[in-house]
Amino acid sequence: MLEGRCISCGRGLVEEGYAQFPCPECGYIIKRCAICRSQVAVYKCPECGFEGP
Repeated sequence: MLEGRCISCGRGLVEEGYAQFPCPECGYIIKRCAICRSQVAVYKCPECGFEGP
């Protein structure tokens, strides 16, 4: 289990399939749940405003 919440939907990261990775622009750690990853939900970095799928 990863601490934190999905940046797209706010769900807790408790299920398998979640991911964390650095923002391509600033390095902030982006955390996404399996559902938003499978739906290719848009996210926005809270540090620099970068938007990605």
